Amino acid sequence: MAAPSEKSGGKGAMETGLKQTPSGSVQHGEADSDADSAFRDFYTGAVNENYRMKSELIAKHLGEIGMGKFQWILFVVNGFGWIVDNFWSQGITAIRPPIGNEFTDIARLSFSSVAYYVGLIVGASFWGTTADLIGRKPAFNATILYGGVFACAVAGVQNFTGFCILWAIIGTAAGGNVPVDSVVFLEFVPQTHQWLLVSLSAWWNLGQVIVSLLAWVFLAHFACPSTDAPCRMQDNMGWRYLMITLGGIAIAFGLIRIVAFKIPESPKFLISKGRDAEAVEAVNYIARYNGRPETLTLDMLQAVDRHCNAGSSSDDGASSVAAPVDADVAPRGSKLSHMEILRESFRDYNAENYKKLFAGRKMAQHTSVTFLIWLTVGVAYPLYFAFIPSYLATKETYSTNTSLDHTYMVYCIVSSAGVIGPIAAGFCVETRFGRRWMMAASAVMTGAFLFAYTAVGTEAADIGFQCATAILGNFEYAVMYAFTPESFPGPVRGTGTGIAATLLRVGGLVASFVSTPSSES
Repeated sequence: MAAPSEKSGGKGAMETGLKQTPSGSVQHGEADSDADSAFRDFYTGAVNENYRMKSELIAKHLGEIGMGKFQWILFVVNGFGWIVDNFWSQGITAIRPPIGNEFTDIARLSFSSVAYYVGLIVGASFWGTTADLIGRKPAFNATILYGGVFACAVAGVQNFTGFCILWAIIGTAAGGNVPVDSVVFLEFVPQTHQWLLVSLSAWWNLGQVIVSLLAWVFLAHFACPSTDAPCRMQDNMGWRYLMITLGGIAIAFGLIRIVAFKIPESPKFLISKGRDAEAVEAVNYIARYNGRPETLTLDMLQAVDRHCNAGSSSDDGASSVAAPVDADVAPRGSKLSHMEILRESFRDYNAENYKKLFAGRKMAQHTSVTFLIWLTVGVAYPLYFAFIPSYLATKETYSTNTSLDHTYMVYCIVSSAGVIGPIAAGFCVETRFGRRWMMAASAVMTGAFLFAYTAVGTEAADIGFQCATAILGNFEYAVMYAFTPESFPGPVRGTGTGIAATLLRVGGLVASFVSTPSSES
């Protein structure tokens, strides 16, 4: 089921359709009546008219500010979340062989992945929900930092139980990285540049390249061979060096977000909570940062309230879609304290956000299909990509060179090839085929290459198919991660994206159990 963003060429779910009269009132442009009707038909019950009109107004002013210094720096700083997310996903896989040599009971080795995925499930659901309750900014700043701290702590563990516990904690941080970061980026860029959300996944592949290179350095030269197992700690320091390095990089990224480049709270989130004055300040902060005029005023948002109140009183039959925001989130002109924000956020916590994801037939169909896609990809993706290092380390089919240096050289080649996928996807989604067709085509082609991969008979073909699969798989993954937050309305965008990411991790948990016989045989 196509969301309105797809029907309008993929430029965002809420195209601007407002006109402001000299008196300060708000009117709909006639040319936008069809788009308004399509929006109401799709999102009916999920958002009200008040939020929709304010969201369009904010999008209009962000478009006038344009893609400037703030957004380009955000593109880089936001990419830190993608990089770190793959630090942990690839890191736990890369250190499996040396961990198996040090912690002797190999039958328990898969429990580390299970613990990590349990943490991911908790983190994705928690941070996704809180992004719609207390804001996007807390998760944006916290997840990278505390994930890095516990990654460094992993290096000091002396037993497998402690190793699994710390990886579960890292998982709770990683679970919120990309889902929340994608929402943050989407809500700060003008609609003309939303395609960059697709290309952001290139940072995720860069994270894989970094892990590959560091693993090549540390695991190929500072790890004991399996013939010496069980290893002493001092003879098997490579995986510890790797975790300290990855954790240190993550901490540095987190400090850059908190200290060097501070972002305001998302204006889309603020208007959903009735905090209009703060939303105006957030938009104007971006304008000042980019050296542009501050054009949005509080009176403009208040004019929307007056328009919706007038429409509600004059047409009782349309009250379900034209009503103003609820009394609990009535527009406020003053900034709330941190305690007031927390108190009101938890007061608002109920099942309503989850119900809105299935409000109306079309919205329910869209949400169900989207969640199913994430769940199935969550099973397939880790089975292939996350377990490639273990596969490369144990196979002796094509190459006479079985050294770890050769293994990680191949891993680096495949990881580097994967960067091409998201970059190409960013351009392809702007064609007339849009997000959905590009996502479907890349998924089918990825499956075809995986089937063909089983028939390869030479090392060159082996590496070639791995590279092709990495490009296509990451192409599809990038589009999926961009399409999902774009297709959910702002008030439930964090919740919807968080649930999707949770299902992705549930699929990964299933993959951990499925892979156990082959990876530990």
